[in-house]
Amino acid sequence: MLRFAVPSKGALADDTFRFFESCGLKVSRPNPRRYTASIKALPEVEVLLHRAPDIVEKVADGSIDLGVSGYDLVEELGGESDDLVVVYKDLGFGYCDLVLAVPDHWIDVTSWRDVADLAAEYARAGRQLRIATKFPNLVRQWCHQQGINVFALIDSQGATEAAPSLGYADIIADLTATGTTLRDNHLKMIQGGTILQAQAALIANRRSLRESSQKQRVVQSILELIEARHRAKTYVSLIANVPGSDVADVGARVVAHAALAGLQGPTVSPVWSRDGGEGWYAVSLVVDSANILPAIDHLRSIGSTGITVLPVHYVFAERSQSFAALSELMHKS
Repeated sequence: MLRFAVPSKGALADDTFRFFESCGLKVSRPNPRRYTASIKALPEVEVLLHRAPDIVEKVADGSIDLGVSGYDLVEELGGESDDLVVVYKDLGFGYCDLVLAVPDHWIDVTSWRDVADLAAEYARAGRQLRIATKFPNLVRQWCHQQGINVFALIDSQGATEAAPSLGYADIIADLTATGTTLRDNHLKMIQGGTILQAQAALIANRRSLRESSQKQRVVQSILELIEARHRAKTYVSLIANVPGSDVADVGARVVAHAALAGLQGPTVSPVWSRDGGEGWYAVSLVVDSANILPAIDHLRSIGSTGITVLPVHYVFAERSQSFAALSELMHKS
């Protein structure tokens, strides 16, 4: 069985369940008080529900094979594990930024350079700039990269935004999606103060996958569906009736416009008319959704009627690029 962990509660959990359902992998949890679930389409998978930080740690130590967590947590907690690998970095939900924020009454502090100057000024006065955060590893690394070397990290597992007003920190580094909570607590983001941009990511333990070909096949199935679903979001399916003398004539006139080249080209077939009339062909192709109107304009210009636009749910490529990358990581020494 492949042990697959997803977040147990909160917005990230809700988004994870919705996302996998959209990929044809609905997670079924009949009893909300239980921390196990299943995926009907993948009976070889045992779904486990955990806190997002715990998922990173359990994938890193191999007690879980595959998991969904925030990329921010992966970068913060998984850095020392050689077996933890990011399989799919951008699942497309759970967006947030890890940012530096300062009190909004600090009118002279508008950029990270101002923070660096302030830290140096504090150091000359014999004190350290205090930064409250839940992400000490990421913040420490970022500060050193910016040349900010004299500071103190204050562990904050509660309401980090309140730290400056409560007096136990000067500034904070915390996650934000909209900045509303920061503003409500009289804090402001600064120019160049984004430490990390993150979203939900799919992670795996490469050692546990390397040791099981069955688990590899299951992960490949999951990645195929995720990739195909993401790829499909940029496409629509067009179907139209086009007049013409033969298939070649219709095909040539359709692809005369670049927007109607399709993935490989249009499918053209004769229309069976009720009145027995000839000279009409059905054209079906997949186009970039950004090109819908130019495509329709061109179809109209060559006499098309009954143009239908349909959503595309999956677009499968020649192979799964993310699984190919994972295969390389699995066998990397």
